[in-house]
Amino acid sequence: MNATRQGVDNVLGRFETAAEVAARQADWAEAHGRLADETVAALLAAGIARLYLPESLGGLEVDPVTCARVTERLALADPSAAWFVMVSNSAKLMAAAWPEPMVEHLLGDPDAVVAASGNRPYRAVPDGEGFRISGVNSFVSGCHHARWLLSPARFDESGADVRTVVLPMSECEIVDNWQVLGMRGTGSNDVKATDVWIPEIQTLRMPEPGTQQRNRYYQGALYRCPGRIIFATYVPVTLVLAQQALATLDALAEGKTPYAEAKKLKHRSIAQIKSGKALATYRASRGYFFDALADAWARAQRGLDASAEDKADLYLAGTHAVQSSATVVRLVADAAGSSVTYQGSPLERILRDMETLRHHGFANESRYGSVSQLRWGAELDYPLMLR
Repeated sequence: MNATRQGVDNVLGRFETAAEVAARQADWAEAHGRLADETVAALLAAGIARLYLPESLGGLEVDPVTCARVTERLALADPSAAWFVMVSNSAKLMAAAWPEPMVEHLLGDPDAVVAASGNRPYRAVPDGEGFRISGVNSFVSGCHHARWLLSPARFDESGADVRTVVLPMSECEIVDNWQVLGMRGTGSNDVKATDVWIPEIQTLRMPEPGTQQRNRYYQGALYRCPGRIIFATYVPVTLVLAQQALATLDALAEGKTPYAEAKKLKHRSIAQIKSGKALATYRASRGYFFDALADAWARAQRGLDASAEDKADLYLAGTHAVQSSATVVRLVADAAGSSVTYQGSPLERILRDMETLRHHGFANESRYGSVSQLRWGAELDYPLMLR
């Protein structure tokens, strides 16, 4: 076994116990709309908040393919627990562009969870040597377990001056409104801030795209990768749902005899066709996605920064993986028939989770268009995603 393979296995091995805990607590998370404290404690003990954190800050600094493998392993236990990979690493990756004092102030504890959402900016009002922050932001996954919340905020009435702010979750209010079709355990509630004071060091002016400089803590090859390596922290959740749907259909085909039929499901031509199409779609999209992550990592290891086209290619692979996974689940549902409609059946849960994930703003169907806009030199509808 080569050194690289041994390294991947060592990282994956760290999360075996956490995956077992997440599997035991999956039903609790589904019922209560957030991960169980026991699950989060096990994930943090395994190092989930250190995956994309630099070694110089106590992190694991793993490559994106290894990160994606961790996400897949946890998704097999509970998709909502796997989503916590994104929750606990997105801000850690963005911190590459933070001033060093801000990094030291907020990330001195490598296991501190920094939740993040860019859905709705807060409002900021100057107050002494800091600012008062008010408003409501949405889709704050993992907010129950976070120490900090990273969010945009408007610093003027016109909205021209928008900066990043980091709020202490202990002084914010979680609005219990995450009542959704699927991925219930992610706890992606609204978070309300009412005159929460923060010092200047917890604010950051957003640099112009292409002008970001990496601080001294973020000098490893990982941080030369496009920012969309964050896809490794959540896109694999959808691939696992597709994989599980296919496995469930295989088991169902062997034992189910459809209503008013004389032969088992496995002998129905329409089920055979849809199963074959689903399997090919899953294998192709997973391979494409992991190849794109590996290419980004190989380029970074050679000391090369990603071009706009490289970033778009990775974005396309991630978007396609999510949307193809949704296609797989729909094909399986068509083949399975009424089995998907029963509450509590494996396919019913998979379908609910997948329907929720395929509409995520960073990888929904419209993001195919964002990639084409960049390739054609057209106006970007979501420019920060590809820069």
